[in-house]
Amino acid sequence: MNVLNINYRQVPVAILAAALLLSAQPGLQANGFYIPVQDPFATSRGNAFVASADRPSAVYYNPAGLTQLDSFAAHAGVYGVRLGIEAETAIDGGRHENDAEFIPVPQVYLGGPVSDRLAAGGGLNAPFGLRTDWGPATPFSVVATETDLTYATAWGVLAYELNDQLSIGGGIGVTYADGTLKRFLAPPNPVAEFEFEGDDISTNWIASLLWRPDERHSFGLTYRARTELDLEGAAGAPAIGLAIPGASLDLVTPDTLVAGYAYRPDEHWTLEANVEWVNWNRLGTSTLRQAPLPDNPIPFNWESNFMYGVGVTYAPNEKWAFSAGYIFIENSQPDLNFNPAVADGDRHWLSAGVSYKAAAWTMDLAYQYAFSDRTVTDPTAGFDAGDLVAGDYSSRFHGLMLSFNRSF
Repeated sequence: MNVLNINYRQVPVAILAAALLLSAQPGLQANGFYIPVQDPFATSRGNAFVASADRPSAVYYNPAGLTQLDSFAAHAGVYGVRLGIEAETAIDGGRHENDAEFIPVPQVYLGGPVSDRLAAGGGLNAPFGLRTDWGPATPFSVVATETDLTYATAWGVLAYELNDQLSIGGGIGVTYADGTLKRFLAPPNPVAEFEFEGDDISTNWIASLLWRPDERHSFGLTYRARTELDLEGAAGAPAIGLAIPGASLDLVTPDTLVAGYAYRPDEHWTLEANVEWVNWNRLGTSTLRQAPLPDNPIPFNWESNFMYGVGVTYAPNEKWAFSAGYIFIENSQPDLNFNPAVADGDRHWLSAGVSYKAAAWTMDLAYQYAFSDRTVTDPTAGFDAGDLVAGDYSSRFHGLMLSFNRSF
């Protein structure tokens, strides 16, 4: 068959879904493909940490908090998350499961004072990403079968203490992203799996402040800028001899703004709350370039949303600390643009953790459980396949985080 007769209008839609899925992580489908949890101590208390930020992970949560460190410290951790998603599709009444597996997501941070008022830090983490694998047997296999987005950012930040109460911070992030999508061509094309893979390197920035009017109260504010990527690579369907060596897709990860407040009634208790805005409106229209074929504009049209986190830490002595928290994350994916490759929805996250300190070492362990249920009734008009993805979607996620911190 002449490959130019293939229905390419549905190809780009699936490619976008692939690019928007990261293959590894915690917020992994926590909020679209945003992964906000980056330290088990913060995670265990609902990720409410921007107003405390007194550990090396302040590099990500609130760089201004690095001015609180008395000496250089390093953090190394890993987050293992299992993404269990089920779909009961209306078109066939069948139940389909994502191929869930534990995915390890590492993070590394270090920071400390440079002078009396200046501090510096660096880190490597994965603030976005996801992976889903539905296999070839679902009714929506022409929309998505497998998506994988590997995303990593290296951070370099500085913090400055303006006075005893107020610090500011900021820096630069350098991001590498690699996206892969697999899906089947839609009829009347031959039965064949289409795949796109592309990668890119880009930059963004972060700015923050920390205000501590007294020992009991502190306030934090952090803004992370958007990252604009142009995933360049190749696409094709090898089974039918289709090859597009110059395919590319533009991808934007959203800017975020988080504000937090921490209250310490005494030396044993800390209560903290965060509100985070994620600007998913950045995902308006993306474009697949697939020369010699025409470019394809892809309307994504997600909605910006909020994440609400609250948590508490109880430290009975200098060695032990116990934390618990809750996060509510609003759905950002309207029915009209629903894609099972992301399968976003209103999501609840419960967490708990424990910390143990011995000499210069601290070990943190956290557990997360998330659940979400959603019915899609008016889906995906842009796919010409809305009836294929309509149905009930439920997610049950389990996450474990472990980290070690060392002061020098």
